Amino acid sequence: MVFLLQYKFLVLVAFSLLVIIVYFSLFTFTTTTSFAISDTNNEKNDKFKLTIEIDLNNIRAENPQFIKLVAFINGEIQTRTIDIKNDVKSPKISIKTPPFEFNKNNDVSKIDAGDEYFVCGYILKQDPKIEANNTTLNNKTMLYDCNEGRLASPDNGSPTIFKALNKYDTSVSMYQSAVNAGVQDSKEIKVILTNPINVIEHLDNAIFVAMVKGDYQIKKINIKDEIEKSKSKDVLKVPFTFNTNTEIGPIQIGDFFFGCITAGGYSSSENSECENRNIKHFDKSNDLPVAH
Repeated sequence: MVFLLQYKFLVLVAFSLLVIIVYFSLFTFTTTTSFAISDTNNEKNDKFKLTIEIDLNNIRAENPQFIKLVAFINGEIQTRTIDIKNDVKSPKISIKTPPFEFNKNNDVSKIDAGDEYFVCGYILKQDPKIEANNTTLNNKTMLYDCNEGRLASPDNGSPTIFKALNKYDTSVSMYQSAVNAGVQDSKEIKVILTNPINVIEHLDNAIFVAMVKGDYQIKKINIKDEIEKSKSKDVLKVPFTFNTNTEIGPIQIGDFFFGCITAGGYSSSENSECENRNIKHFDKSNDLPVAH
């Protein structure tokens, strides 16, 4: 009888231990899963998604093979070369790219509605990885289009390029005028972003970006230090020097270029400001007022 009671007691203890182990295992699994889902959602929420729509109607005649895309948001530039040769042979009106993903936050600023951005697309007739140095690319202005404006959302955007070719037509006209005037090519192009000191003196750090013909440079500077070193007490100048040889051909007179400033608290309505111009000079700097 005593043996039977001891046996029942041991069985009961073993069963209780099994129930406790199963309970804690389920609790641990549920907790871990919950945190994993939360982390995944946070990661998704920390990315700004930019989907670029490419209007095909205006570029079919060029029989493009590849497009180099350049996108700027919040002090960051991303580039991508996409294969479209099959799309332009189809009856599609437009195509959409897989989204670019930008970090919403960096150590200078964060993306917000109202921030300025730009995207550009450059038509490549040949694979740039194979024939980047082909001299036939040097004979005329490369077909391109750019779209710039303010972000409507801090989470995503979907600008369209190549709906019109006004910017490209302007570049072609300026290039032809330079050729007719006998302007000589150059090995370097200088770009200076100018910023009124009274507009930016309240900032700590800022990111400056310059982009021309798919090539870009980024500079992060301490505003107060640069103001102290500046020879001018009215304007802070941020210089950039580009080699004229790019992946898609040489930088030429008439090429469209951008300059941007990004800084947290730049203004009450935006953290990024962008401006654009056309390259006009080989022999002196191409100045672009950015902050204002």
